[in-house]
Amino acid sequence: MPVATRKQDTTRKELKSLEGGFVVLRQLSYDEMLERRDGATKMLMERGASGRDADSKMAVQIANKWSNEYTFPRCIVDHNLTDENEVQLDFRKPEFVFKMLDPRIGAEIERYIDEMNNEDESAQDFTHAPNGSSPEEKTLQSVPSVES
Repeated sequence: MPVATRKQDTTRKELKSLEGGFVVLRQLSYDEMLERRDGATKMLMERGASGRDADSKMAVQIANKWSNEYTFPRCIVDHNLTDENEVQLDFRKPEFVFKMLDPRIGAEIERYIDEMNNEDESAQDFTHAPNGSSPEEKTLQSVPSVES
């Protein structure tokens, strides 16, 4: 029978943005993935309630930060990244690490985590869910018919 549980193995990623740097990542469980989505959605709803553009942009930034603060400590199981004093960064405390982390390195790690957890693919597949309609279907439905 096919095994439907998440992979327990890890993947080592050599960082392109930092010569000699690496991270070892594990995949989120489905429960963790749902919690990540719920937390980001909650942040969006709380911060974007006023409907103003500035508030909406801030809400997206907060949701992204919250999402990464949630996933980095859960997905990074090993690394060789240090601060300028050669003290290993502690991703279990992302609220402190993110303040000093090089943005190129943070973005690269974020991209690897998203790839490992298929976040891009699942968002794409969601638009074709049986209880939803794809963007193409919405476009076709909104075009009025022309009668001669």
